[in-house]
Amino acid sequence: MTEPAVPPMPNGPGVRALKFAVVAMAIMIVVGILVVIGRIVYLANQRGTQGSSTTATSARLSAQAQLALPAGASIRQIALSGDRLAIHYDSPAGAAIAILDLASGTVLSRVQVVPELPR
Repeated sequence: MTEPAVPPMPNGPGVRALKFAVVAMAIMIVVGILVVIGRIVYLANQRGTQGSSTTATSARLSAQAQLALPAGASIRQIALSGDRLAIHYDSPAGAAIAILDLASGTVLSRVQVVPELPR
């Protein structure tokens, strides 16, 4: 029995260009994956650095910050954003939100929550 004849591999300029394109794309994929992994590692390290400094600042200033609430007030919700603390509370006079600056320990603003008047 005779084996089937295998046609010779074409080795023209089109095949060479195709080989070059395949190798170039493989290199770009590898470099792209390395860039993505490097960026993830960089952002993970940045987040760890920022979180620890914010925590240290908040812990250092928490003894200085004080918020005087009206008599009989109860806190409903607290939200922290950077060095600002928003406290939503209910008091006998009505609901309000106090914005506290943790860096200076002062109250920046008080917002009274009132019902909208019908038009």
